[in-house]
Amino acid sequence: MKKIALTSLLAVFAISSANAATNYFVGGSLGLITDDTHDSQFTMAPEFGWKLNSNWDLGVMAEFGYNHHYAGDDGLYQYGAGMFARYKVAQLGGLKLLLKGTAGLEFGTVASDNDAIDGETLTSLGVSITPMITYNLTESFTLYANLNFLGVYAGYDFENKDLGVDDSWRFGAIADSDNVMNTNDFQIGFLYNF
Repeated sequence: MKKIALTSLLAVFAISSANAATNYFVGGSLGLITDDTHDSQFTMAPEFGWKLNSNWDLGVMAEFGYNHHYAGDDGLYQYGAGMFARYKVAQLGGLKLLLKGTAGLEFGTVASDNDAIDGETLTSLGVSITPMITYNLTESFTLYANLNFLGVYAGYDFENKDLGVDDSWRFGAIADSDNVMNTNDFQIGFLYNF
């Protein structure tokens, strides 16, 4: 009797894990932008998520980046963590249009020759909604592009007197088609679906 109960319990766990395993994904995106003044920005954003159903995805993400300003050789290290929800708006075959809502905490640490501000950190909370496109290459691999040149956002910046930043709110809409092909605005990534 114990063997039957144990075998039944293992079968239930195996079926549950098989079903749950198909609902998770891991991946991330990379972004790189340079301009004619030799300023550059690199961003890497790993993520882990769960497919709630055929329309909704939920997940957590991190972001790491560096902005280098050629004039003065200053830079800004960016890092943060947050959560996201994605909603499928339309689908045509393996191609999907989604809206991605994010909320997170972001930091920016200054790297400068100026000792007064070197190592100072900016802190902000932010939320945004931007469109994204995904394409299923296979059942396991999905390619996507965050369309960061479109969307709406809100944020709160925390005070840092050394950097001249006051506690303040930011609100806005983004519609910038000037540099669509910069991969920071057209951030490209992939997902592996379990």
